[in-house]
Amino acid sequence: MRNLLDKRGESSPYVKVLLTIGIIVAIIGVIGLYRMAVTGEEDVEDPTKCADSTGKLTVNAVSLLAGASDPSSPTITCGVDGDKLKTSVTSGTTTFAIGSKLVCLVSKSDFIDKSFTTVMPCGGLTEEVSMYYATSDNPAMTIKDPKSSDATVTDAIGGGPTNLTGPSAGATVKFDVYFEGTNTEGTGELIYVIEFPAGSGVNITGVTMGSLRGIDLPTVHSLVNAGSKAVAFIVPNIEGAIEPSYSVIATLGSAKDLTGGVYTDWYAGQEFIDDDGTLAESGIEDSDGTAKYENTADRDFYID
Repeated sequence: MRNLLDKRGESSPYVKVLLTIGIIVAIIGVIGLYRMAVTGEEDVEDPTKCADSTGKLTVNAVSLLAGASDPSSPTITCGVDGDKLKTSVTSGTTTFAIGSKLVCLVSKSDFIDKSFTTVMPCGGLTEEVSMYYATSDNPAMTIKDPKSSDATVTDAIGGGPTNLTGPSAGATVKFDVYFEGTNTEGTGELIYVIEFPAGSGVNITGVTMGSLRGIDLPTVHSLVNAGSKAVAFIVPNIEGAIEPSYSVIATLGSAKDLTGGVYTDWYAGQEFIDDDGTLAESGIEDSDGTAKYENTADRDFYID
């Protein structure tokens, strides 16, 4: 005992540290007991320490952006402990074993489907899932001609009052694509497909769309023109009433020309359950090419 005292008979700094730690541990224990007594909560996922062996899953689906209606009665499908997503869930009713690892997809028409991952705790679980409201006409799309004072070209594959300015032989085809978002809505990640006129596959050497990343053509998209050049790009989610624009540049081969109708289409990607029962991240089609997009729309034009 004398070793723990200084020359004045007072506690050494070592003893004071031990006393402080002991007091902190005691306070934490008291707070934990009080929480359990008042709220009935237990911060464990061990069934042996819970009052019940199962807990109910409640999903509260809400719109991600203020002002939009919340998704009512969405479809909920879960996978348990690494199994396939095959369990249909009724919110507030379906139970899972305490400690179960859950991967769930929440689906609703006119919303971008959303997943969540969790572990079932003692007492059940209420999970809030925020989803983008996404109507079929969002985003709107406009195509403009930078070689003609940014005139909006007519949405007509066979041509109309305003068409895209034709290129000189061996030059470039240029047009700007404007996506017009809607207040309170989100689009999800878009896949944008451009199909140039028939026979253009041998005339066009390359196509860019701003800094967007090009991808392989999706199977779900059907080409129309024989021998056409067709490309696809990933367009980031458009949140709310903003209007991102992207410049498309198609480079022609030496002495090559281009005229005719151009088809363009966008598809709104979302999460989905793939053919093997696993959760797939944002996309527009599953492994065998079945459509999984939420919405799609097109805008076509003619090159003079």
